[in-house]
Amino acid sequence: MTRAAWTALAIAGAVLVETALGYLVASPGRYLDPFLLVAVYCALAGGETHGMLAGAAAGWVQDALFGGRVLGISALSKLLVCFGVGVGAGRFMIVSAAARAFVVLLATVADALLVAWLASVFSVETVPLSPLALASRATLNALAGGILFALVERRLRSERR
Repeated sequence: MTRAAWTALAIAGAVLVETALGYLVASPGRYLDPFLLVAVYCALAGGETHGMLAGAAAGWVQDALFGGRVLGISALSKLLVCFGVGVGAGRFMIVSAAARAFVVLLATVADALLVAWLASVFSVETVPLSPLALASRATLNALAGGILFALVERRLRSERR
C-alpha cells in the first residue's frame, strides 16, 4: 500500500475515533484531536511535505465533518504546524516515544493557538479553551500519540523482518 493510502486510512480512523468520542462526551475535540495525531505522525515519519499534505487533508476532513461555518481554518493550522514538525524532524533526532510525545504536546498547543488566532482574523466565533483545558488536551494528545506512535513503529519493524 502506498503512503497516501495509509494516510487516507488513518484519517478515516480519526473520523471514527472523533465520532465515537462524540457519543461519549459533549464536544470531543476539547479532549482529543485524532486528526492532529495523524498529521503529526506523518510529519515525523515522512518529513515536512508529507506532513503538510496530511495536515491539510486531515484539517479539511475535520472542518467538513466536525467544524463550524468556515471551512479551512483547521486545515491551515494543521498545515502550518505539521510543516514545522516536519522541518524539526529533519533537523533533530526525534525517535524515542518521550520525544515524540513532547512534539505532540507542543503541536497541540500550537494548533489550538493558531486556530484561535485564525478564527479571530476571519471573525469566526469559537469557544476559547481555558489554559487548564488546553493543558489537559495537550497532555491527553501527547499520551495517546506516544502510545500510538510506539505501536505503529513496533508493527512496522515486525513487518520489515
